[in-house]
Amino acid sequence: MRFKGLYYSAAFLLVLFAVPGQLFAEENSPAYGESSLVVGTMPLYLHYNNQTWYNELGYFVMLGSPKSHLLVAYGESGDLYMDRMFSGHVYHTKFLHANMQLGGDATIWSRFLRLPLHIYVPIRFNSGYHRLMFDRHAPEHVSPGDGRDTKNFLNINLGAGLGATYSLSLLNRIPIIGSDFTFDALFVRSPGAMIRFIGDDSTGRSQYENDNEVGAAVTNEILLMARMHRFLEANIGVTIGMRHSATNWSTGPFEFSELLSAVTGEEIPPNEMNYSGFFIGINW
Repeated sequence: MRFKGLYYSAAFLLVLFAVPGQLFAEENSPAYGESSLVVGTMPLYLHYNNQTWYNELGYFVMLGSPKSHLLVAYGESGDLYMDRMFSGHVYHTKFLHANMQLGGDATIWSRFLRLPLHIYVPIRFNSGYHRLMFDRHAPEHVSPGDGRDTKNFLNINLGAGLGATYSLSLLNRIPIIGSDFTFDALFVRSPGAMIRFIGDDSTGRSQYENDNEVGAAVTNEILLMARMHRFLEANIGVTIGMRHSATNWSTGPFEFSELLSAVTGEEIPPNEMNYSGFFIGINW
């Protein structure tokens, strides 16, 4: 089963990184929608089946724009966690997260109140992969048969929200740093589904049955980003910002009524995966 999980992981990551560069080529102006390569840190959090499996700092790299991006994050726990289902068992965890986002914008106002303020409805498709790896063993003795367990999740979401971009051009170029600035803020709420893969646990002692779990899911995302253009008289700039993403989902089976309740906020599903990250990088 371990090899099967690794096969799924490799195949999904291959699709992510094989996405052609023209995904980011639809940006139309030098001051709006530019691509950025950023790095940062984020707290990664995964709560599943009434238990917190991961709650540690991770590191991420992201390539993209406010419309589309590829993001990969990795974290490793510094402490051992107690397994509530098997009392006396502890585990050391590693967490891999990958997310691909594609989308476009429906303009509401191109220049709100005649200001360089673009207000729009962001429409986004998200596909995220989450791989939890942990070594479970009893603290008083470690059996040679205790292997590494994995949990693999895939979420697919499609949603919309509200966004704004403000462009600022200085009349006189500031020495060294440049003359054009762009500030982005957007919120997107995306309903969808979360899938836990078949047979992703390597040991036969797992408390979970090796069946598909497909549950209703909803993702909330907030992005705040500032970009400085033409840094050092070159066609590159500096990007700084913050991204927050939280996905809640039910264990399944998938029910439309649960999805509707999650979207309206009447009943938020108990399972959750979230991260909040600050980043800095370059744009072009």
